[in-house]
Amino acid sequence: MGTFLCKALLGLALLQGTPPPAPPPDSVLAALWARVTADSTDGPAWLELGRAYLRRGAEYHTHKKPMTVDTVWAHATLDTAQLAFERAARFSTGTRTADSARVYRVYAFGELAYVDWEAGGTAAATLTWHTLPETLRLPPVLEELGENLLRGCPHQGILFTADETDTQAAWYLRFARGLRPDLTVVPFDRWRGDSVLRNRALRELRTRDPRLPALGRSRAVCASMAFERPPDERSVKWNKRPLVWVTGKEAKNDRVPAQDFVFAALRLSIDEHDTWTAPALSVYRRAVSNAGALCKAFDTFQLGSEVGCH
Repeated sequence: MGTFLCKALLGLALLQGTPPPAPPPDSVLAALWARVTADSTDGPAWLELGRAYLRRGAEYHTHKKPMTVDTVWAHATLDTAQLAFERAARFSTGTRTADSARVYRVYAFGELAYVDWEAGGTAAATLTWHTLPETLRLPPVLEELGENLLRGCPHQGILFTADETDTQAAWYLRFARGLRPDLTVVPFDRWRGDSVLRNRALRELRTRDPRLPALGRSRAVCASMAFERPPDERSVKWNKRPLVWVTGKEAKNDRVPAQDFVFAALRLSIDEHDTWTAPALSVYRRAVSNAGALCKAFDTFQLGSEVGCH
């Protein structure tokens, strides 16, 4: 704990313009701190530093530290990431670095919300998301992706996400924008690896068995098509739906027709060469390969060739 606080104080010292103490011992972080110490206006270096602390904040979910310290450590780590991203945006105005820094600031709020959800439940996560400044939003292409993923999952379901992009897009739309409050959104690697978070989710789902077939007996279980293949596919029968795989209890009248999904923000993102086009396209291309009926919706926005429709 003491070692980390030294690192956090170093970050605060740099941000306030006072001489910093010695850099932290971690080689990657030390190299990044050396860069921003040498040039405190180096926006790309601040962005990389923020990303490093964002990744480190995710280590909270390994629970290697005592729980009484763990939450404090996670908050301090993610607060340092926030400060670095804010600095990156400030010194890179009008660049892709600044665009990325603003998005990663939202991601850092998302990570804080997962820490608080695990410790205090949905109400705690909601309070954390409500501290997000109104000026901070995901780019429209990621908001649209998050909305589409949430729309694809049946009522009262649980949506498992695969990576940073689909997790934060769906999590942000769920809490920051209040879309689909009936859904539970969990990164699948944390469902597997973080028993504390999993037990919190199970309490809120009012069940005890974490296995996917057991979950599916009382609700729909969805997997984002950001996964290359759906989880546990050898033991679970997954049905292909637009943008998600679904198993478990699912009503036919709960399905959104493929042609009803909207991709207007994706069209604009491609036209404007937006930084965040590529991760959204990756999900959509996999979705089209599994649910060709989506092509009609993509064709409406003249996106068929971009996502692999023929």
